[in-house]
Amino acid sequence: MHPVLFTIGHGPHAFSLHTYGVMLMIAFLAGTARACYRAKSVPDLVRPITPDTVTDAAIWIVLSAIVGARVLFVLCDWSDYKLNPGSMVAVWQGGMSFHGGLIGGILAGVTYCRVKHIRIPIMADLLAPSVMLGYAIGRIGCFFNGCCYGAPTNLPWAFRFNDNGVITPPSHPTQLYSSFLSFLFFGLLVRFEAGKGAFPGRVACWYLILAATERFVMEIWRAGVTSSGMFLGLTEVQWLCCGMMALGIAGLVGLRHLSKTPGAHGSEVKAAG
Repeated sequence: MHPVLFTIGHGPHAFSLHTYGVMLMIAFLAGTARACYRAKSVPDLVRPITPDTVTDAAIWIVLSAIVGARVLFVLCDWSDYKLNPGSMVAVWQGGMSFHGGLIGGILAGVTYCRVKHIRIPIMADLLAPSVMLGYAIGRIGCFFNGCCYGAPTNLPWAFRFNDNGVITPPSHPTQLYSSFLSFLFFGLLVRFEAGKGAFPGRVACWYLILAATERFVMEIWRAGVTSSGMFLGLTEVQWLCCGMMALGIAGLVGLRHLSKTPGAHGSEVKAAG
C-alpha cells in the first residue's frame, strides 16, 4: 500500500501528503466538473441551475458529508477513539462511514435547495451520478490507505494490507471491487438520465438503490473483518442498505405517480420554496 505520497521535512514539523486525501480531492473535482457540465442542459421551473450553483452546493454537501461520515464512524468505533480524542478529526488517515456521509450530504443538499428555492428532485438527479463517480474514485484512495479491506482469501489478486502496523493475511481488495462496481453503476445512472419515461427524482432514486446494492454486496467480504454487527445473518450496514433500497423503490413509485398527476409540478414548486 502507499498511504503517503511524499513527506517534506523531518521530525514533528514534517508535512506528509496522504494518498487518501488526494483521491478525495480528485473525487470532488471530478464529480463537481461532471455536474457543472450537465447543469447547462438541466431545466428548472423555479430557478435555473448554473455551474456556480452546482459548485456552491457541492462544497456544502461535501463538507457535511465528511463531517457526517467521520462522526458516524467514530461513534461506531467509540471504544477505539475515546482514549485518544485528537484522532477523531484525523480524516486523512481514513475511517469514514458511507451511510454517515450520505446522511450528512443529503441534509446539506436539501437545506441548500430550500434556501435557494431549487426543486430538490431536479438537483438530486443532477448530482446523483457525480456522487457515484466520486465514490468510485474515493474507494481507490481507501485501497492505497489500506483500510476497508475484506476477508482473507487464496485468490491470486489478494493483497496484504498494513492496518495500523499490522500486516493482514492475503485478503480481498474490496476497495477495488467497490470502485469497479461504482464506476459501472455510474454508467447506468448516466443512461437513466436520458432514458425513456424519465421524471424528476428518477435518477436520484436509482442512485439510492444502486449505492445500497454496491455496499450490501461488499459487506459479504467485509463482514467480521472491517465490518461487524450481525443480526439474522446480515451486518448492521446491510440492514441499512435494505432500508435505502426500500426508500429508493418507494421513491420511484411515488414520484412516477406524482409526475402523472395534473398540477404536480406546481405543487412541487411551492414545496421547494
